[in-house]
Amino acid sequence: MDDDRSRQFVMLFARHERDLYRYVLTLLPSPADAEDVVQEAAAALWQNFASFDPDRPFLPWACRFAYHQVLNFRRRQKTHRRMFSDAAVEALAVEWPEHARDADSRREALDGCLGKLPSADRDLVRLRYASEQDVAVLADRTGQTANALYKSLQRIRKSLMDCVTRTLAEER
Repeated sequence: MDDDRSRQFVMLFARHERDLYRYVLTLLPSPADAEDVVQEAAAALWQNFASFDPDRPFLPWACRFAYHQVLNFRRRQKTHRRMFSDAAVEALAVEWPEHARDADSRREALDGCLGKLPSADRDLVRLRYASEQDVAVLADRTGQTANALYKSLQRIRKSLMDCVTRTLAEER
């Protein structure tokens, strides 16, 4: 594979790896198993990238490879108890693209709604969720009680949920 195609693969895979992981995680019960399968899918995608049509979306193409890797993984694991039947896995795989589009729309709406928050509220959300600090640590850091912080976060989450709901309704 030439350098431009290699670079194109790396960029596309890096951009879509999280979505591919989320897709595989809907088909397998274990995050560790999903990570292993995504790595196997990455190898298969790399080997078959010459067949990828750059005029088509990468993620659906990658999901087909990941789906086959999930099936291979399930065959190798057949001695272990499975959480989903093969039919359920197939149904989830078929339904996932629609849910992914909905999730993308919700994520875009949430990004827009976060931008509309007062800066203090936006900073609090970032502190809580981006840094993954627990409320007790944040309460000490912000000089508030944990209870007051919980109430602030609850108010902000409700505001964001209402904004996302309105935004999505306006798009339809």
